[in-house]
Amino acid sequence: MDIDGAVAQRAWDVVEKYFAALNAGDAHGVNDALNFPHFRIGTRGNLTYYPDRHSDHLANFRNRTRGDGWHRSVLDRHEVIFTLPAKAHVLIWFRRLRADGSEIGAYHSLYIITEVDGHWGIQGGSGSGF
Repeated sequence: MDIDGAVAQRAWDVVEKYFAALNAGDAHGVNDALNFPHFRIGTRGNLTYYPDRHSDHLANFRNRTRGDGWHRSVLDRHEVIFTLPAKAHVLIWFRRLRADGSEIGAYHSLYIITEVDGHWGIQGGSGSGF
């Protein structure tokens, strides 16, 4: 199946927007990079579900990373592996870092990016992060 370059770029823009907001501690920006309902599947198959925009995704992320001393995440690589006119699947590889630049860990995820009512956002994801 061919990858639609325009859809792939929109999807990558969403991923970059999400990471920028996450690193800035911008809860509104994080939620704006998501589509709802939103879900994440963790390393043990655990499901985290955010039903709507009132869900505090950033606070949940901070609670899960506080013990590691998380300061920021760095995107290392991505690959858009599937596109439809209103959906893309994006593989990402990233690292979580402490304030001193030391690495907490390297991870990979699959993000499902969708267009809902004209808004592009991460609808769901599954990865090695939690």
